Amino acid sequence: MNRNPATAVCPAWAWKCFSSSSPRSSQVTMDRRKVTEETPLLYDGSSPIKYFNCTRRQMSAAPAKMGVFYSIKERLRNRVLLVDVLAALFGMGAWLCINGMYTQLPLLVFNAPEGWALPSYIVVLIQAANIGGVCYGMVQQFCKGKVPDSIFISILMFIGCISLLLMSFFYGQTVKIGESFHSVPLLTLVFTSALVACTSSVLFIPYMSRYKETYLVSYMIGEGLSAFIPSITSLLQGVGGNPTCIIDESNPSGPKKQYTPPPLFSVSTFLILIFFLQLLSLISFLLLKYLPVCKQQKNDYSSPGKNNNEIEDARSSIVVPGSPDKARNQTSDGESGRGNGEPQEFDSGPSSLTSQVKKMNSRTYAIFLIMQACASAIANGLFPSIQSYSCLPYGNVAYHLAINLGSMANPIACYILFFVTFTSLSAISLMAFPTVVVAMYIFVTATRSPRPPLVGTQAGEALVVISWVLFTGLVSYIKLAIATRFRKNGGKGLFWYGAMTQVGSAIGAVAGFVLLNYTTVFQSYNPCA
Repeated sequence: MNRNPATAVCPAWAWKCFSSSSPRSSQVTMDRRKVTEETPLLYDGSSPIKYFNCTRRQMSAAPAKMGVFYSIKERLRNRVLLVDVLAALFGMGAWLCINGMYTQLPLLVFNAPEGWALPSYIVVLIQAANIGGVCYGMVQQFCKGKVPDSIFISILMFIGCISLLLMSFFYGQTVKIGESFHSVPLLTLVFTSALVACTSSVLFIPYMSRYKETYLVSYMIGEGLSAFIPSITSLLQGVGGNPTCIIDESNPSGPKKQYTPPPLFSVSTFLILIFFLQLLSLISFLLLKYLPVCKQQKNDYSSPGKNNNEIEDARSSIVVPGSPDKARNQTSDGESGRGNGEPQEFDSGPSSLTSQVKKMNSRTYAIFLIMQACASAIANGLFPSIQSYSCLPYGNVAYHLAINLGSMANPIACYILFFVTFTSLSAISLMAFPTVVVAMYIFVTATRSPRPPLVGTQAGEALVVISWVLFTGLVSYIKLAIATRFRKNGGKGLFWYGAMTQVGSAIGAVAGFVLLNYTTVFQSYNPCA
């Protein structure tokens, strides 16, 4: 490392740090070896290294937003906008297939032979698609890492594109199994689409960890768009209105038949639009892999003539927000929040130099795991299965709004976590209370179908939509807050967090499928019967 003294650069607000010295004190020399606890260092990413020689007490007199401005400045330094865009488009393809298809359920349940129970089939298939991650791990173990991850990603995203394209043409086809018909083509293509989504958590995010840490944020923003864009498109599409009863012209004296006005454009058109977005995501990944400008943004990239070890010693004791070394350290042990699909926490200026995380005791540890399992069982398994029974008695429009606005609430809750984070047990428990209240109301509306509270009124329709949006947003925030706490705690916390998520989701999915298809707890109805 270069031991030459560095020149201090002090902004206007920090001149008070040197007010007790002569005018020449703005030219401060200091050796890194002489740094003490009372002298925090800020590295601005340039060479030679520049320091602010301000004591911790003097630093506290600086504007409170200094850390935020410093962090933003560091993130905008030496980043390539093209890589940000490609990373976001790549992340968009992770859950695009499933989220896109899920927004069409209000239009599918009336024509599918499974009827209102169709979501329960889809939820079980999504849970079964987790076998994709297991198969990937087995192949990697057998091949000893000889097959590049990029090959697996390309194949998976190609499968997603083909699944969407075929689904747009064959989603309405049925096959007779035993004494009843089933949507075999649709359900089969849902499973292949779910393989892409479920495997992305163990494949896509670890691949992005090879790039500089700042591009992981772009990827996660894109992954949030995989729910936001289909929801916006589906809201524009509409459902045509609530079903009405009309006279059957082929049998005028017989019972009336149900008629639902057509949406702005068909399910086939919607799925083709999502197919092109998925194809765009695949192309973005290939560009991200092969473009030279993208390769230069990888952590292990070394430009010719650059001494990458020149400031390595300084980095070992100086916090560098968004540095490649930090990204490598976080992803190498498998405990990175981003590497596990959870929110990443970034250091922002000098406050990160002294931040320490209090370890959880065994009681808090167990409570968080139980809370995560219960939240996953309800939000990922049971409630998506019974949502049709909760909303459809209020009308097709209510179901349509609940699904799409709820899908938008999920990424919004994730983004809020970047700015407002509550990770203590008391705070999360307090937030869980209104979540349980809303969940109880939703469950009551589903069990009392087809005559839930306030049915046939605008107040009832608005209340059920608001309940689903609040429930989705609150549960998403709680689950990510728990993940953030486990990440801070270190160890194998995120492993057990993921394990309890899968166990809870599987239990909820199976419970919902059994209750809907083998009991009479939840009942659908035909308004024209």
